[in-house]
Amino acid sequence: MRRRVCLKAGAVLVGALWTLAGIESESFAFQVSEPKKGAVVRSGEAMKVKVRFQPGLPVVKVTYTLFEEDRALDDIKVEAPPTVEATGPPFDAAIPVPAEAVGAMRLLAVAQVAERRGQYVLFDEVSFRVEPAAELKGLEAEIPVRFTKTIGEVRLLSVRGRYADRVARDLTHSRTGTTYRSSDEKVVRVNHDGLAQAMGQGTAEIVAHNGKHEVKIPVVVEVENPENRPPLAHAGNDQTVKQGAKVRLDALLSGDPEGKNPLYYWSQVQGMPINLVEPLSPRPYFFAPVVDEPRLLRFRLIVRDEEGAESFPAYVNVTVAP
Repeated sequence: MRRRVCLKAGAVLVGALWTLAGIESESFAFQVSEPKKGAVVRSGEAMKVKVRFQPGLPVVKVTYTLFEEDRALDDIKVEAPPTVEATGPPFDAAIPVPAEAVGAMRLLAVAQVAERRGQYVLFDEVSFRVEPAAELKGLEAEIPVRFTKTIGEVRLLSVRGRYADRVARDLTHSRTGTTYRSSDEKVVRVNHDGLAQAMGQGTAEIVAHNGKHEVKIPVVVEVENPENRPPLAHAGNDQTVKQGAKVRLDALLSGDPEGKNPLYYWSQVQGMPINLVEPLSPRPYFFAPVVDEPRLLRFRLIVRDEEGAESFPAYVNVTVAP
């Protein structure tokens, strides 16, 4: 069964703080016990998932969801990530790892807890790696990459791996082991996410490398607005906050070198999905979820200007403590 997990902050907090205060003597209330952090699993196989929680904690359901590392729900255009629900003790399950999956992923486990005074949720997540059993035979890329609008325009590259099992896998992001090099950063620069940014008129070449394979990507920059300068994104300093607190993110150090008002785009890339209020503003906010031990929420900021140029992403971590 597949569906998107999206839990509002208000539902997370109702009736929960008083309950967690009563279990502070325990080192944890809810944890993922399988897979272990850093485990390696195979593409296309069912992965066993398990949790453990404090005896007597009235858990009624656990929802498990797979995400690619540092991938926002906003980035998922086609279908929701793989999700399974366990509705009875011991809440073990098996979740299918997509055949096309490869690289760093994370498992998010969300427990629904039903107390007499109200319901709330607890969450935990663990990072692991997916490796295909088949050998990587080569790399392919969409070529050429052309920039036609403005300096600062950003394009997501497309690098795919050809494997012995004939499954094409997306290797664009660094979480899959791919690295990049630009032949001329005065023409185009590229970051670890596979985002290429036009910096000046001309031609250049980006080389994508994964394992013993590489592919060369020709780049042509012939833009209508060669004088524009891209905006800069600054997602603020990392924060540590208490559960239930109102938390503001801060992009006020971001800006457009030409002094114009940029546009802000915030999204969440790690942790239980929360309701981010005013995500198109420089200072959005949310209410920190209930936690039984420190948990990490990670957010991404992209800034765009009126001409269509945009920044490379900036990230900020918010640690929520009990």
